[in-house]
Amino acid sequence: MRALISVYEKEGITEFAKFLVSQGYQVFSTGGTLKFLDEEGVLVENISDITGFPEILDGRVKTLHPKVYAGILSISGNEDHEKELRNLHIEKFDLVVNNLYPFEKIADDKNSKLEYVLENIDIGGPSMIRAAAKNFSDVIVVVDNNDYSLITDLILSKSMSYDKRKYLAYKAFDYVSKYDNAIAKYFQKLSRKSTDSNSFPDQIKLNLMKVRDLRYGENPHQKGALYKEEKESGIISDVQLNGPEMSYCNYIDAEAAIKSVNAFKKHSVSIIKHANPCGLAFHEDQSQAFNNAIAGDPVSAFGGIVGFNSEVEEDTAILIRKFFFEVIVAPGYTKKSLTILKQKKKLRILKSISNDQENLILRSLSGNFLIQQQDSLKENWDHFNIVTEKDPSEVEIEDLKFANKVCSFVKSNAIVLVKNNHVIGIGAGQPNRLNSVKIACDLAGKNSQGSVLASDAFFPFADGLEIAIKFGVKSVIQPGGSIRDNEIISEANKAGISMIMTGRRHFLH
Repeated sequence: MRALISVYEKEGITEFAKFLVSQGYQVFSTGGTLKFLDEEGVLVENISDITGFPEILDGRVKTLHPKVYAGILSISGNEDHEKELRNLHIEKFDLVVNNLYPFEKIADDKNSKLEYVLENIDIGGPSMIRAAAKNFSDVIVVVDNNDYSLITDLILSKSMSYDKRKYLAYKAFDYVSKYDNAIAKYFQKLSRKSTDSNSFPDQIKLNLMKVRDLRYGENPHQKGALYKEEKESGIISDVQLNGPEMSYCNYIDAEAAIKSVNAFKKHSVSIIKHANPCGLAFHEDQSQAFNNAIAGDPVSAFGGIVGFNSEVEEDTAILIRKFFFEVIVAPGYTKKSLTILKQKKKLRILKSISNDQENLILRSLSGNFLIQQQDSLKENWDHFNIVTEKDPSEVEIEDLKFANKVCSFVKSNAIVLVKNNHVIGIGAGQPNRLNSVKIACDLAGKNSQGSVLASDAFFPFADGLEIAIKFGVKSVIQPGGSIRDNEIISEANKAGISMIMTGRRHFLH
């Protein structure tokens, strides 16, 4: 029996190679792997002993030889194949162990020059893996060092079944496919830079790996599972410190919570229900920010998800303990606050991992995808227009900025009322803007006196603004763009309130 080993990642390979030798395998290797195994005391032979040809071109060509590939690809029981092998004095390989140069790691390093990246494109490795996987019924192919113990057990028990061989072949083809995809994405990125293209790429390939099955999907009768890209990012990379497993809805709401608070500075707190904020506030004092967020809609806060953009403090944890929440997500927790929060055994506590990457938004569309950029919240206030006779005060401007950002996290049609740096009323997800205004104002009640209002899109009619004015709203921020803008502005002037038009819509569906 013969094995060919050529690996970049050498963890576990010494023990595995020694095991193969102990089972009667003749082990062949190349380059760095050959040197490594030899120094580790493994009885190993140079692949050049088979090919009769040395490594050339600084190691670029090592295994690309008919005597290697014939030994991997020949089919047992095929008389023509076996005759050719005998005539050419070629012996079969029974096992191929291979993993590849770390192309993706090198390519992702901003300091890596193109020449160095190119040298980390493996040529012989993928070819060898594909050859072994193609002939899986005769050749065991191993690309994952986590499988060494499995192969060891199967060899010892002589239970290497056809199905297990087929599974290892699947892993091999999948591994090479992801490797090739990483190379293609790198060159796609290079070509887009050279053409200075602002359009979306011609192809977007997803490599998703299953993390686990979920108890169910959005509803108990729907199956659900969690998948990740090889580079973890966002809520999936967060560390869970307490509580039961996250559910499908937990993930969606926790993502909304951390995104919304990360848009703000100071101590910001967001309370999310069904992917909508029902409370959001910022304050110099974290516990006060939490209280203000709760005050935005105390009823809806029950069973919600709480997000923080700063380390949770002891005083805040004491307040949290009084409420029922599904999830808390924050960049950190003091030792005392974590001890307090862990007393609630069913509270899921997540430590968020910073992620500044602006990923594309993908939405499934009957098996196809809609793709867009993230909504940018980097507003240029120099381009915003005060369109009313009255200017907003400095205090109102701060609240308007806050309300406008909050609006971008609320499902359309979205209306947000803010007072003193915290949300006091939200109207979300209504088919018409008028109802969203009514809901937001009703939630705020008497507290709406002296508040500011943000709308994610223009007012199509003056009726929504009229209701806001009756509830005491003193300043409004909205994109503008309606054919009735002049009518809306006239209504604001008549009531003596200020209004800013941004020219930027913030729909969220």
